[in-house]
Formats: sequence, structure tokens, C-alpha cells
Amino acid sequence: MNIIEASVTNSNGIESYHMPLTISCKPTITKPERLHFIGIGIDRFRDSRHNLNYSVKDVRDLALKLKEKYGTAITIDTLFNENVTTTNITQLKQKLLQTAVDDKVMVSYSGHGLLSKQYDYYLSTYKVDFNNPEKGGLPYDALEALMDSIPARKKLMLIDACHSGELDKEELQKIAQVNASSTATTTTGARGGTPLLLNKKKVGMKSSFELMQQLFVNVGRSTGTTIISAAGGTQFALERGDLKNGVFTYSILEYLNTHTSATVSELKQYVNQRVPELTKGAQVPTTRTETRQVEWRVW
Repeated sequence: MNIIEASVTNSNGIESYHMPLTISCKPTITKPERLHFIGIGIDRFRDSRHNLNYSVKDVRDLALKLKEKYGTAITIDTLFNENVTTTNITQLKQKLLQTAVDDKVMVSYSGHGLLSKQYDYYLSTYKVDFNNPEKGGLPYDALEALMDSIPARKKLMLIDACHSGELDKEELQKIAQVNASSTATTTTGARGGTPLLLNKKKVGMKSSFELMQQLFVNVGRSTGTTIISAAGGTQFALERGDLKNGVFTYSILEYLNTHTSATVSELKQYVNQRVPELTKGAQVPTTRTETRQVEWRVW
């Protein structure tokens, strides 16, 4: 089924209603589906003070689990540690441009999530400057751009990193002003750089922006990818020694190990419940974008 939407924008920049046109097609010959898995895991850095324990293992475990299910119908590409560079990541787009329309694409990133002083979101590379992530870090938009304009329509991105949910910059700026004289508390096993300073009276309470994300679907124009992030924009993503994985990735693997099939929405629903259970509410996954018109089986 193809859904085509058309709209017009006037001279004031106001866009009209998106008029949908649905076209159904039943091909006489169906091509076998193929999963293209891209895994990016980094737990060793040039600045070794920020090393992690299980990011590479997260990606390897997920790749092996998917290989069990898909067998020869899966293509796996991975980047680990020193090979996690902005250039190497952006070059992966060339491989995704070779996918077929009915193929599935899954991108998994596991590592540090960092916020610049302007609250722009970056993902860690091997040479990232943790104090100034715009120097050597991978802009979030560059990761999402891997999925843009590729033939495959079934697309899922998993981000196991701190601050991987969307942010309300105005709210964060107000929090920073209130907490200018506060002392930040680090969190053991957290996948992020300098922690955000949150008003202690607000700890445990959802911001209006977080509530809005839960209540309303993100309808912004996107790449057609469902993007599930490990934590909210002001939250840490945790890894635990007893689980030997990031909590988010562990929850995904737990679901795949206990179910014979799984759609994208079923997987999302499970991790949204399981991660808060494992972290006692300290970490709550969010969905940056989703494409409800395209529901497909991951497992």
C-alpha cells in the first residue's frame, strides 16, 4: 500500500492540509525480504576516562540474535571503537542506498550521548571532545540522515545512549539558570558526558514536554523511520554489570528471547514498560519519531 500526500505552502509559510491518496498494489511475484542491520558500538575512546563496558557487546549480542532469526537473509555491517568516526558512519549511507523497497533496515547505536552548550545532541565517536562534542562528535541529524531517501521503507533505529530523547531547549535553559550554583551528581554506568543539572524539586516529575511526547504522536516530517531512544532528553541511559548490557538493549534482547515474533510497536511497548522497571523509574525510553502507517515484523 502506498500513501501519497500533497500540500501547498503560501507566501507566509503556512502549509495546507496534507491531502492523502492511497494506492494499493498486489504484485504477482513477491521478492523475499532482507534485513540490513547496521550496528555502531563504542566503549573505548581516545579520552579513556569516558570508557564504557558493554556498548560493543550490545551491538554484537543484537546482531547475533537477529542472525539466529534471519539466517542468510540478513546483511550485517558493524563499526566498533576506533572505527567509529564521522566519516565511516556517513559512508554507510552508500550501502543503504542499495536496499530494495521491501527490505528492512535496522540501525543500532550504543555509546555516549552528549549535549553541547547549546543543547544540540551529539553521539560519541572515538575522537570526540567530551567537553565540546561538536568537535569530533556525530550530530544526531547525521545519524538519522542514513535513513533518508533510501529505497527500503521498513526502517527502525535504536539509540542506547544518554539524553537520546528529544529536548525542550527553552526549559533546559531555565533549569540551567536556576541551578547555576548547583553541584552535578554523576551516575554510575551512565552513557553520557557532563550530567544535566536538574532542579532537585523536580526530580521524579515529568516535564510538560515529556508528557506531551507521551500523549501525542510526533507528526513532524521525518525520514519515515521509527526511532526508539533509550532515555528522555534529560535522562541517563544506564548499563549494569549484572545484566552485562545496557538496560535498554538488554530489554530488547529479553523480548526477542521470549517471543517467537515481534512487530515494531510490540517491541516499543515492551521496552517502554521494562526499562523503567529495571531502573526503578530513573530511565524511560522515548520515541523520537514513528511511522504508524508502516507496521512490520522485526522478529
